[in-house]
Amino acid sequence: MLLVVGTAGLPGSVAAQELHINATDVPLRTALDEVRQQAGINLVFADRLVEAAPRVSCLYRGTDAAAALACVLSGTNLRANETRTGQFVLVATEAEGPEPPPLRASMAGFVTDAVSGEVLPGAHVYVASLERGTVTNEAGYFALPALPVGPYRARVSYVGYAPEDTVLTAGAPVTLLALQPQEVQAEALQVDARRSERSDLAVLPGVVSTPTRELEQLPSFSGESDLFQALQWMPGIQRAGELTGGLVVRGGQSDHNLYLLDGAPVYHPWHAFNVVSTFQTETFKNMSLYRDAFPAEHGGRLSAVLDAEMRDGSQAALQGVAALSLLSGRVVLEGPLRDDLSFMVAARRSYIDQIAGSRHPVEQGGVRDTLRTGYFFYDLSAKTTYRPSTQHRLSLSYYGGGDHLDLRLPFDLSLDFSSWLRPADLFFELDHNWGNQLISARHQYLPSDRFFVTTTAYASGYRARERSLIRPSEVSTITSAYDVRLWDLGAKVDVDFYASLDHQVRTGLRVRRHLFDSTLDAELQRSPRAVETLEEDSQARAYELTAYAQDTWTPGPRWTIQPGIRFSYFSGGRHAHVRPRLNARYVALPGLLSVKAGGGLHVQYLHRLRDRSTFLYDLVSSRWIPSDEEVRPSTSRHVSAGLELQPLPWLRLGVEGYARRARHILIPRDELQRPAGLNGGGIDTGALLGQYAPGESRAYGLELLATADLGAWQLRATYHGGRSKSRSRGLGEESFRPTRFDVPRALRATVQRETDRWIWGLSTEWRNGYPTTVPEARFVLGDVLDDEPTRFLHRPEVNNGRLPTYWRTDLSLGYRFGMLGAPARVQLNLFNVFGRRNIVSRQYDPAPEAGVTVRNRRGFPLLPLFELHVEL
Repeated sequence: MLLVVGTAGLPGSVAAQELHINATDVPLRTALDEVRQQAGINLVFADRLVEAAPRVSCLYRGTDAAAALACVLSGTNLRANETRTGQFVLVATEAEGPEPPPLRASMAGFVTDAVSGEVLPGAHVYVASLERGTVTNEAGYFALPALPVGPYRARVSYVGYAPEDTVLTAGAPVTLLALQPQEVQAEALQVDARRSERSDLAVLPGVVSTPTRELEQLPSFSGESDLFQALQWMPGIQRAGELTGGLVVRGGQSDHNLYLLDGAPVYHPWHAFNVVSTFQTETFKNMSLYRDAFPAEHGGRLSAVLDAEMRDGSQAALQGVAALSLLSGRVVLEGPLRDDLSFMVAARRSYIDQIAGSRHPVEQGGVRDTLRTGYFFYDLSAKTTYRPSTQHRLSLSYYGGGDHLDLRLPFDLSLDFSSWLRPADLFFELDHNWGNQLISARHQYLPSDRFFVTTTAYASGYRARERSLIRPSEVSTITSAYDVRLWDLGAKVDVDFYASLDHQVRTGLRVRRHLFDSTLDAELQRSPRAVETLEEDSQARAYELTAYAQDTWTPGPRWTIQPGIRFSYFSGGRHAHVRPRLNARYVALPGLLSVKAGGGLHVQYLHRLRDRSTFLYDLVSSRWIPSDEEVRPSTSRHVSAGLELQPLPWLRLGVEGYARRARHILIPRDELQRPAGLNGGGIDTGALLGQYAPGESRAYGLELLATADLGAWQLRATYHGGRSKSRSRGLGEESFRPTRFDVPRALRATVQRETDRWIWGLSTEWRNGYPTTVPEARFVLGDVLDDEPTRFLHRPEVNNGRLPTYWRTDLSLGYRFGMLGAPARVQLNLFNVFGRRNIVSRQYDPAPEAGVTVRNRRGFPLLPLFELHVEL
């Protein structure tokens, strides 16, 4: 029996419209009716052919009715012939002789957040029938190439989202897949342990790619939304100090880390004298920290690379967050501007200057003055994303932030704070500001389902401005104007090529121009007739070219091997380096045990230095100098290996060992040098380098990680055991000695419990004390008739001692409630709840009569901190 089914109207009168076919294991007639109704077409077929056909599955989104029919008829031995516009006839393929070879095509698509529309990089797409899978790139795109045309059952999963079982069709247009965020029920008995990395980064040892939603739950000093403070709870990562100082990753130097924000470098990512960072966790959609093992696209540093991407902005509705902590207030807003355009904007500012005031009129004995104690920091982040089609995505990102310090105080300060606010003939003034500014533009383009191209252009700058006026006596005055400017102008192109099921190739090209400028204009007036002036200007320019290639090879369902190579050329000194990398992962027991290892070589062309001899300038600035004919680039080689074990659904264990050797690093000639006066060596690069000597370092260690997720309870424990040592033969050192922040053993643990209303957490940190240099002898030089002979301490060995063990416990308590109809949370954080005054540094000075005076600087006592957090 021949049937003709269709819609009313003339053939071809129905305009092309978007088709959404989602059929899973349904009768063929049902699927055909769905296509007919959505496309507005006529179908002609023999009833016996349709009834005899097997059940079908099809997932199709597009405007091509013929493609939708091909998707539905795949695997049925039927095909659709278009006889005239809007009319198709179904015929059996057997009647036309031998079946031709199957057509091959790609299965491709984007994975997004179903609520916000944000792309999900690192989502896993697995096809069980092929025993193969793939992962999405930074734009959320995936492709499985050269598959026989037809439907395939697939599972799509991502950290923190409910997995989706669906049917994908090879040969269909690019598919959009949306995953629903998965909320963990507070009172659930047990849930799956959370993975610590994105699927696309699983091959790399040492990588940290915890979702930002989980990082926000980790303890943070002062209640700030601070990415760097959250990262300290990962093994092998610590601060260079108790609360201040840069990040030390696996024993490296803090300037051996590269920080990227939407592809642009950030040179000074700190506020409040390194207490909090410029990276606010709430503004990021994803973050990856590579420790030692970098993918080939990243380089330029020896220890770590932090790659953070700002949120594109919700496509669903206007939403945001407002929060107030002890240090600052902040707000984050995001939402759609129209269907294909969204935005995100975030602002933060400290407010202590608004409460305590920054200007203080004082009067004493008829003398009036205005003293100043002003300080604040601020951040402004913004991003807009335009999505004209699935083939194109354009984004524009901006970040600007900085610190401002404005002081005018008496020169002879004491610990009696009340004595500060008085008129003074002898005083000092400081007007310092420093910060970062960057803009980044990115275009992501899908020219075909097997190629994905990302083009990025950026300008990133750091500037510090130090103005000082000091009047130490009635007749002497010192003024100083010091400026540091650094600009990076760069462009890069990255291409993903999906060659086959076994090979995914990524290549790229980068070009950067570095501009370094420093100026110093100082005047020292010892008396009205004795005036010394100092005017200096230092400039440097350099180009950096980089090309790389990397292949992610999957020879089997259990193996992933990632060889890569990176070539770089630096115009300063005409340095050229080829640096290979190799990483591999083997799944020994699926779902239970995996092993990974890696090794490679790195090079760093930039060095961060400061004048250690003066307190007139280089007080808050970060100054970088490029490699040249005299200053060699630093190089390193590393190896690392580890395993991950999930013995129980709620428990994850990890162990990893590493070793790194670095050469041509710059080591201070005198680790204990203190500013000795106003006149330093100047800002000339040669004078600055005279305070440093080339050296080498080595670091090795073992890291342990355990995470448990038991519904309302979350537990995390990390252990790091290792050493970090350095030496400089130019300083006469033959053996390696501990570096400044060498910590042989460190243990951190945190436990948190959440209910519908209450959140409480307990965290603790235990580690060995930092190294310290203990003097071995005391000498006195001078004539017996001298009133004040010179006394000094003999320190033949650097870092030959160690401070006492550091131990601290913090407590947090939060409560959820509603505020004007919006979800809100108030949280109290007790830093150092037991009030233990840890010794964080130690100073030795010769005593006036005999012996040595020991001065200990202790850490913070018990500090109560708070945060109010409201969802808008």
